[in-house]
Amino acid sequence: MWKVVIIDDEEHVVRGLKKITSWKALGCECVGEAANGRRGLDIVRETSPHIVLTDIYMPIMNGLDMIQILREDGFDGEVVILSGYSEFEHARKAMQLNITDYLSKPASVDTIETVLKRVINKLEEKQRQQGYLQELTNKVKRYEPLVETEWMKSLLTGRLRNGEIPEEFLVKITKWKDQQHIACSLTYDGPQNKELKPADWYLFRYSVHKMIREVLNGYPIDFRYLEMDAYRSALCLHVNKSVSEPVLSCMLKEIKDQVEQGIYSSFNVKTTVHYGRVKENWTDLSESFNEACMKSQSFPLGNPYEDGTRATFPMESSQKLYDAIRYADATRAKEVLEEAVGVLGEVPYSTLVGYKVGIEIWTIITYSLYDIGIFIQEMFDEDFDLAQHLTKQGNWQEWIRFLCEQIEHICYHQQWDENIKHKQLIEQVMIYIEKHLAENITLQDIADELYISRNYLGQIFKKVVGESFKNYVTRLRMEKAKKMIQEGNFLIYEVSEKVGYVNPAYFTTMFKKYTGYTPRDLIQKR
Repeated sequence: MWKVVIIDDEEHVVRGLKKITSWKALGCECVGEAANGRRGLDIVRETSPHIVLTDIYMPIMNGLDMIQILREDGFDGEVVILSGYSEFEHARKAMQLNITDYLSKPASVDTIETVLKRVINKLEEKQRQQGYLQELTNKVKRYEPLVETEWMKSLLTGRLRNGEIPEEFLVKITKWKDQQHIACSLTYDGPQNKELKPADWYLFRYSVHKMIREVLNGYPIDFRYLEMDAYRSALCLHVNKSVSEPVLSCMLKEIKDQVEQGIYSSFNVKTTVHYGRVKENWTDLSESFNEACMKSQSFPLGNPYEDGTRATFPMESSQKLYDAIRYADATRAKEVLEEAVGVLGEVPYSTLVGYKVGIEIWTIITYSLYDIGIFIQEMFDEDFDLAQHLTKQGNWQEWIRFLCEQIEHICYHQQWDENIKHKQLIEQVMIYIEKHLAENITLQDIADELYISRNYLGQIFKKVVGESFKNYVTRLRMEKAKKMIQEGNFLIYEVSEKVGYVNPAYFTTMFKKYTGYTPRDLIQKR
């Protein structure tokens, strides 16, 4: 309901407005009345109405002075003047005070209701605009971390343009000038590991991030963790220049051992950590990351100097191709290939070279698709033989023509229907869950945050993650609780609160249901 306040020193006018105006039909209610401007100020401040109907000439304080004070206070409601005076000066001042309408007494009921309808239409439009702006604001807030992440990815993969620095990074970069920098590549053995279902893989990636954060918090190192694709992550490490080389080498070895052993013991997933060389300037992080990737042979794949040739798909092109495939951008993907061939073309074509680089590219495409929930084998017939096709190409032109045809087939395949949109949506949900794990998270809260229906979000979540929202959140909480109990730094009721359970008894029940034993049993096993 739209709230209305009436301010007029003529009692019969106030009584008449309250009696003859179809308030309910207009969606309005009268929440207050006053006989002078001073009292009117108090009423408006107390009730915060949407509409003020006021006279001009009244005792103690006139209507225009009252409105001026309200505007100075920040009142942005609609004001309609209903007065027996219509002098030019009054009208001019009213316009300066952003008055919605100016009616001369006596005004008919129809005229008053027409004006009120016009004012209400304006309020509804303002409300729509505010809702739209709020939605944009919320989206900006949600996407800020993604902007930072993409900027860091661009820095690591050499795609960053000079001077392209987000405002929120300026403080960090100022600090980076006094630090030395190392890029690190973490490669996981097979995201299609049969032991890891999609839901397990989401939990794995979340837990790896958390584990790395806990490991690095024990060292005097600033860091940024990035998921580059489905099978590889990256770390940007920033260490004060006063740290000597032997000390830094020792720290890096300890971090590598803790991360590799921690991930394997927790998830039975073999992880390989490689570092690039230490750089004095943060702008050289892409070079350090390339060195780390070359060691892991994740980008590029294979020995780049085998047979005396540098036949390898450039790392910068690899990331561009990965992103283009991920968003089904066939045009961009083909452009990336053509740019790369400009470099590859300097190497004489041979069946071996074409096959090796073709497999690199196919691997990038495969992982890019997997990261959005699509299996590349489902896009091709069972008798499709990539190796046979690659070995049939006689030169770089035929080779790139074949790969461009496959990219078109992939990007326009029906498998794409909703996969990308759903994947991106669930990524936002995961971010929300991680931030609010200690709170009472509900699917409805997240649906409201993302402006979609609860049922629709629940269906998408189960389709992408492989289990229901409720089961996933419970599992995430229980895994976090297990880790906290094993570490022994918190009492059971504290663990309960930190994973979102206000009632420790209920937490204990859920914990036993999930793990098969109580928190106290786990403490005794330590």
